[in-house]
Amino acid sequence: MTTRSPSSLSEYDVIIIGAGHNGLVTASYLAMAGLAVVVLERRNVIGGGATTETLSPGFMTSWCAQTAWGLQSKIVDDLNLADHGLEPLDTFLPRKSSMGVGAQGRARIQPFPDGTYFGGPDVRDDTDIIAQIREFSKRDAERYPEWISFWADAAAIFRPHVLCEPPSMVELTASVRGSSRALVLDKLMTTSHVELVNEFFEDEHTKAFVTEPGSHEMDPSAPGCMLCTAIFGAIGSGASAEHAGIIRGGMGAISDAISRAAHSFGVEIRTSEPVIRVIVEEGAAVGVRLDSGEEIRSRVVVSNADPKRTFLKLFRPEDIGQSALARARRWTTKSGCLKFMAAMRELPDMSRYLGNNYDRNKFVGMKILPSLDYYQRSWNDAAAGMPTRYPVMGLQLPSIADPGLVSGDGHTLGAYITYAAPKLENGNWNTARQQVADCIIDTINEYAPNFRDSLLDWTLATPTDIEERVGMTAGNIRHLDMIPGQLLSERQPYRTTIKHFYMCGAGTHPGGEVHGAPGHNAAHAILNDREQGVF
Repeated sequence: MTTRSPSSLSEYDVIIIGAGHNGLVTASYLAMAGLAVVVLERRNVIGGGATTETLSPGFMTSWCAQTAWGLQSKIVDDLNLADHGLEPLDTFLPRKSSMGVGAQGRARIQPFPDGTYFGGPDVRDDTDIIAQIREFSKRDAERYPEWISFWADAAAIFRPHVLCEPPSMVELTASVRGSSRALVLDKLMTTSHVELVNEFFEDEHTKAFVTEPGSHEMDPSAPGCMLCTAIFGAIGSGASAEHAGIIRGGMGAISDAISRAAHSFGVEIRTSEPVIRVIVEEGAAVGVRLDSGEEIRSRVVVSNADPKRTFLKLFRPEDIGQSALARARRWTTKSGCLKFMAAMRELPDMSRYLGNNYDRNKFVGMKILPSLDYYQRSWNDAAAGMPTRYPVMGLQLPSIADPGLVSGDGHTLGAYITYAAPKLENGNWNTARQQVADCIIDTINEYAPNFRDSLLDWTLATPTDIEERVGMTAGNIRHLDMIPGQLLSERQPYRTTIKHFYMCGAGTHPGGEVHGAPGHNAAHAILNDREQGVF
């Protein structure tokens, strides 16, 4: 993707390490402001965790990230991403549960082993969800609007801080003091997910339904685990429904659209260019050294890599100091996940739940989380360093909305499995791969009994695979665990202790997922510093 070669060592105003979506967002904003920017990517493809790659001959898949749900509308508009090819195909309806029917009439469900389910082709809004809940518990149906209201308030607390410099927790608390939201924030900080769910609901089906896979990066029975959920809610509220869902061309199409926008602003993107060292002189970053031996100079250097990889691998210890090294080592990256991807000759058979006459081409997603206890057990296994025996999954069938992902017959499936230990206590992920995949396949097969026989090919991305392929330490898709002590101003700052060196990846505020806010915020921090004469 190289468009030109630097004619001198001091050609660039800014070097950005890593062409993940946040790095590309940062590059775009800086170039829009008139700066000369180059992005250096170690792989031969751009996108980082948002790529579309070959799964099997004739089958394409979103290799890491799989659903667009939080891409910030401001970024979409500022970078004119629709004009650069961003095209959502299966969008979410506003103010609707994640289960049920999207704007294009395609359904998502959460099935249970007893043959019941939430969501499906008859669910259009929360009124329909409440009717389904009433089948299990009249009391739960009455409480559900309060649950929705609680999370709307929780998201509203954090929403003003998504696209700006983060406050401290003390400042956030002060911002809601004296309001009803102060009680909500206190609940988020002092109560666990399990406690809150049990406080609101009585039926086990409802409790499982309101539990979202991947929304907690710590023990769901631990106080404070819901702060992460609230931040995700705030991020989601900044994305319009028309930009959320399944994207034509897979998640890599988001990265491609941002890269085209970046090119239009004059950004140079160089792939297959691993950076091995940030060059520091007199306490300031002045450029980078590539694996090839080439040195490129700039006024500013920005890393889109995760903080651990950045500070522990791209600097000489003497260039960053002992305190910075100690902080880099203290960051926790214990919350891993698995990504299962499959090529199938036919779609999963959900007739046990939806009847024999349902339209298989209208079924695009499934959540496998049969009970709150199952969810807790999944965490417990991962915390003990074991492959989980209770895989919690968010499953998607993108080729239904985007047939272009498949050449000829067949379909693709992607499933995120919540909770996976970055390292196993016994053995390793490579030796455990087949066992873990069999557990995932068998679990899906319990709900869709044709699934195993329909498989043409599959791959399982483990934390080890994600680290090796995408470059995320410990396979942590959010760079750092989103836990109390690593949120808001306690996350990796955009500005670092090294002059003229900045961070723009998911390890910064407001955290992981494909929403672009870290890239947006880092760019604005850099531009503010330029206005102040910092560089």
